[in-house]
Amino acid sequence: MSNARTYRYETLRLGLSISIISAAIVAYEIQLMHFFTIVQWHHFAYMVISIALLGFGASGALLSLYRNELLKKADWLLPFFMISSGLLMSISVRVSRMDFLLFDSYLLFVDYSQFGRLLGSYFLFFLPFLMGSLALGLVFVKKVAQIGIFYFSDMLGSGIGGILAIFLLWHLEPVDLPWVIALMPMLAGVMLIKKKGGYLLSAYALLALVICFYQGFSSFELKSSQFKSISYALNLPEAKIETRQSSPYGLVQVVSSPVQRYAPGLSLSYVQEVRPSKVIFNNGNWYAAIPQGNMDDSLHVLNHSTMALPYVLESPKKVLIFQAGAGFEVAHALKKKADQIFAVEPNAIVTRLIKGPYAEYTDSLFYRPEVQVYNTSPRSYLKQSDKEFDLIQLPLSGAFGGSVGLNALHEENLLTSEALLEMWQKLSPKGMIVLSSFIDVPPRIIIKNAALIAGMLENLSIVDPLGHVVAIRSWSTLTYVIKKSALGPKDLLAVNRFCDDYGFDPVLLPGSGSKEIYNTLEDDAVFSLVRKMFGPEREILVKANDFNISIPSDDRPYFYQFLKIRRMARQWQQLGARAAFLELGYLIVLVTLLQVVIMAFVFIILPLFKLGFKGGQKAWVIFYFSGLGLGYMFLEIVLIKYFVRFLGHPIYAVATVISIMLFSSGLGSLYSSKLALKETKLIRLTALITSLILVYALGLGFVLSQTEGWPIWGKILITFVSIGFPAFFMGMPFPMGLQLVDKKQQKQVPWAWGINGCVSVISTSLATVIAVEFGFTAVLLLAALAYFMACISIFSLRFYAPNSTA
Repeated sequence: MSNARTYRYETLRLGLSISIISAAIVAYEIQLMHFFTIVQWHHFAYMVISIALLGFGASGALLSLYRNELLKKADWLLPFFMISSGLLMSISVRVSRMDFLLFDSYLLFVDYSQFGRLLGSYFLFFLPFLMGSLALGLVFVKKVAQIGIFYFSDMLGSGIGGILAIFLLWHLEPVDLPWVIALMPMLAGVMLIKKKGGYLLSAYALLALVICFYQGFSSFELKSSQFKSISYALNLPEAKIETRQSSPYGLVQVVSSPVQRYAPGLSLSYVQEVRPSKVIFNNGNWYAAIPQGNMDDSLHVLNHSTMALPYVLESPKKVLIFQAGAGFEVAHALKKKADQIFAVEPNAIVTRLIKGPYAEYTDSLFYRPEVQVYNTSPRSYLKQSDKEFDLIQLPLSGAFGGSVGLNALHEENLLTSEALLEMWQKLSPKGMIVLSSFIDVPPRIIIKNAALIAGMLENLSIVDPLGHVVAIRSWSTLTYVIKKSALGPKDLLAVNRFCDDYGFDPVLLPGSGSKEIYNTLEDDAVFSLVRKMFGPEREILVKANDFNISIPSDDRPYFYQFLKIRRMARQWQQLGARAAFLELGYLIVLVTLLQVVIMAFVFIILPLFKLGFKGGQKAWVIFYFSGLGLGYMFLEIVLIKYFVRFLGHPIYAVATVISIMLFSSGLGSLYSSKLALKETKLIRLTALITSLILVYALGLGFVLSQTEGWPIWGKILITFVSIGFPAFFMGMPFPMGLQLVDKKQQKQVPWAWGINGCVSVISTSLATVIAVEFGFTAVLLLAALAYFMACISIFSLRFYAPNSTA
């Protein structure tokens, strides 16, 4: 009885320790995504997932090569690996900000030493994941007979880690997150220290703890890239950060300067003074200008911009403003005598600032009786609302001077054919939709907007689409207005007069072909190209264009992805190195994919060559565990992308999907430990998962779209069911497969772990590239194909003896 109690106690202690370090690993992973979004850009979120999986894959390779040696010292190495993981977590972010590792993605194609620094950063952040996964892998190899229990502990902890990360993001500054999370692996390691060798490990744990607390008491600056908007703003005279708030929405900062002004596309005929504006930055990126209260109507700069065009055509009373920010467009609508203004702003922290410390500055803008503010995603609001609007205003897109394609991987769910159609259906009989953007050279955004609008009107079977659209441009902005009713003579006269008064150029306006051009830009062929987007030759022109200007959809919501890979050589020939800057965001992902392939080969595949690749059973292991890694990660990445829109924010989506998937997979793993280990069960299980993913490929997007407007409790239910149901079954094949490998040929257990990790590493970035090029559905179909490959591979086992050592 005493031995049984001791065994249960040891199992419980080990399981708890695994849960703690697993929670820390996931929380640290999400923290790194937050960190890279602040100092660089959100593209590196997928790099972080790859780095984490690389650590797991490399640990499998090391366990393959040094299995016996590591198992002999497992009691000492387990706490050592865990404590080391915590120590490395606590120092990695600080070390990455040192000059010799500091890289900037803006400089990748100008200063090639940046590639080395990027690779060095990869390696630095790879180390804590390697140490943590070595601890987990050692347990799985040593306790393979109880793999279901400990795999469940791993998944349970990982699920909790996602929730923990969100909690910490609400309560801690970004620089404090690493050392606080690092305390958890240290605790997990200390729990496993035994008497033999315990003094040395205890001293090491104490040293690690001292270093960890030092990080907390000696803060350092988490400086954004010098090319981020906030860096430019802080270089202005007397610039200062007035307010700073951190949350899962990002690091929100308010910058003021007496020379900082906001006047997008302001008419060159404007002679009044433009008043200074305080500006909100989110993760170092320009977010919104804060309007000053008590501004005279004639001085409101938007009255003197192309964005005033809808108010020239009509006098809208019910106005819907998406991504309202700090309320600059709301203030404009109030000046134009709108009776009801519905401001939709996804970032609740920004709204709190305007309702709190900046309420007096804005003359209580968000407390005005005409204004209703909603902290939700725009598409969710469209689904929830049963109102009709006279004007639906989308946010100003692009960036003054160009955004070098850094939004290429941003899922812009407002600029898709489905989104525009939903807005059209919410318009009153004389309602309007307005899209404004900065003018980019070569023209991409303005042409893609034209194609998007033309495609929507074509789908509505409107005979004369140009009779419903007017577009004008200033020296830096272009505005489209889509009118539900046909444009009349009075409308055309009003637009012509507006353009003459303010020096704007009609781009789409019947009878304006011979008018004087006020703003001569680098490429005035844009007039002809915009008009042709509304004609029968649109598809031919879209295919012939050097940039991707095809109409985005909910399945491929990458409005700002303009790079055509097959045209890269031509672009480089025409534009030289400048071509890389135009579409830098997508190129970063391709570079990331190349680097993770190289690192996966070096740290995972290359060491496995020493084990040899002869024998049919190795072929089964390769196909089976590759299929599981590819299928699982492909589904996870697509779910993250779907739930970015459904839940309204990337960090919430990442944390929710990872937590629910891992927790549900853990439950599946625990349940699988009770099942008899038979090949037929694995065949049926992988076939079931294949079928489920095929169903998701056909219907998940539709279901989420139809339930996006549900109340929060309904969305939570949909989230748990749609993620947790397939993940439960997906948690079974891996531990059952490991048990089967252990039964057939024990030495291949860590090898199977390694090959699964290698494919998972590559599939993270690969899934993103496939989603951009072919859509979410294509990624899901490939995920189903991967599980089908795993299913087919199990049949090969019947041709080999159970104890084959080939």
